[in-house]
Amino acid sequence: MLPAGKHFDEEKTRDPDAMSEQESTDTSNRTGRVALETLLVSGTQYLKSSSIASIGAPEVFYSLPPRPHVGLRIDVNARQLGDDLPNFEVSLMIQGVGYRTSPTPETPEPETLYNIELIYSGLFALQNAKQDMIETLLLVEAPRQLFPSARHLLLNLIREAGFPVANIQPVDFNALLQSRRAQS
Repeated sequence: MLPAGKHFDEEKTRDPDAMSEQESTDTSNRTGRVALETLLVSGTQYLKSSSIASIGAPEVFYSLPPRPHVGLRIDVNARQLGDDLPNFEVSLMIQGVGYRTSPTPETPEPETLYNIELIYSGLFALQNAKQDMIETLLLVEAPRQLFPSARHLLLNLIREAGFPVANIQPVDFNALLQSRRAQS
């Protein structure tokens, strides 16, 4: 129901090309923000390579611990696909070792159950990216998008190899980038 004094036809007869000053300002601000916004466009994600080695099989399976300790080393690499194109392949390299127990000062290298390596990659395009944001987009945001699927594949490989799986927490890729910068 329309408020008293308002007629449905008043809205319909308004010139569609005419905008109020407020609408014009809102639209131009929104358009400007979209034009300046940095975008990372995700394309195909894929398993580039993987391997798992069961150390001491089949004897290792005789007395598996219910929750082996998993030690991970993660690295990120980005390479541009073609000259002067904003297209990149970002690769997440994960190396893992399954230990019978957690490392301690007394036993820094406990018995190894398995070694696993996985490279999970994705294709990404940058749109409207400022030069100072490219490294962060490719080495923080892109791997953040890749990690859930890479973790899923990693845990499936461990399970299919016959080992109990542990929970692997999300990775702080920003801290990883800062650590890499500190080492340089």
